[in-house]
Amino acid sequence: MTDQELDVGTDSPAEVDFKCATKDLIYGMDIVKRSIGTGRDMPILSGVKLEIRDEELKLTSTDLEMTTRCTVPISNLEGSATVVLKGDVLAKIMQRIPEDGEVRLKSDPEENQKVELSSGPINFDLFQLSTEDYPSVDELPEEPVAKINVDELKNAIKQTTFAALKAKETTRLSLTGVKTIFEEDQLKMVATNGYRMSVKTIPLSEVEEPTDLLIESGALTELDRILSGTESDEVSVYASKSEVFFVSDDVVFSDKLIMEQFPEYEAVIPDDNELPLKLDRSRAMETLGRAEITASEESGAVQLRAEEGSDGLTMYSSSPEKGELEEVVELLEPSNGDVEISFKAEFLIDALRRMSTDKVVLWLLDSETAGLLEPAKGEGDFLYVCMPISAER
Repeated sequence: MTDQELDVGTDSPAEVDFKCATKDLIYGMDIVKRSIGTGRDMPILSGVKLEIRDEELKLTSTDLEMTTRCTVPISNLEGSATVVLKGDVLAKIMQRIPEDGEVRLKSDPEENQKVELSSGPINFDLFQLSTEDYPSVDELPEEPVAKINVDELKNAIKQTTFAALKAKETTRLSLTGVKTIFEEDQLKMVATNGYRMSVKTIPLSEVEEPTDLLIESGALTELDRILSGTESDEVSVYASKSEVFFVSDDVVFSDKLIMEQFPEYEAVIPDDNELPLKLDRSRAMETLGRAEITASEESGAVQLRAEEGSDGLTMYSSSPEKGELEEVVELLEPSNGDVEISFKAEFLIDALRRMSTDKVVLWLLDSETAGLLEPAKGEGDFLYVCMPISAER
């Protein structure tokens, strides 16, 4: 195999010699592996940059859209240095060595730009990639936009990103994003695929700089996974004209913003739906799951029917190939009107699964107006709008 195939750098090899608790390097690689590039178009993006400064090691990975940085403590035996190693290789090594003890990385400039990684009886020789070719990453802006409780942010991510489209599903980048609005005392996150919309509001004690960002939903999902691996209670958000940064203790995660106009979401939220159907969330979700089995493959439609004064909501689905189901779900309060409407079962189940309250309310008007789903307690921190679909019994 040639040096070009290995993407071995042509710049001067760095002299590296440091020891690190194995669990710390495992942690660092588990964090930064989220944004290692495939290297298909730019081989250097498959690398992870290791910057040794004093008694710290900063790991950086980027695919030019997302960038992740993580700092871990080390015992530095040589001095300041920067090397780039194959990210997938280093990640796999750290997954397959014992967590106890320590790992040592040591280079010898006379040995063809190799870095020796050792842990007890385990020894790997790893090739250095070109530090000169590794792309530069933007530094943090000076002041944060706001600080958010980690658990609240993670919950908001889960309650919004599912409603957006994936990049492979559309050419409209705005529909793959989550509109993230920092107002004076709250954060509002909105996602839509054109047929459903999720809106989550988080109260904030202070917003330093009100701003409006459109963040790719896949990046937020990666952020959720990264935050799950940290022990921090708070995350600080920074923003430039083209990038958003999330900082949590020793981790910095950033992503390029989507520079497209998000749909006018406020006009989509129905404000005159006068028929509330109050339901037990778990029971409604279980019945919808059964109704989805016999729903049409093409539409996935489940019909909902209720009569004025009734204490039950009928859910019905059918298809020539699979049969039909009709089941009545108890209403926690009698219906105050007649209604017959059909929704894609999957869309309602997705929202119910991500809600935490025992009771929910589905607000309806007629068979052609979007439904509004929210927690029954009516605090308004989560709103879900779902467009009806046509379905024949």
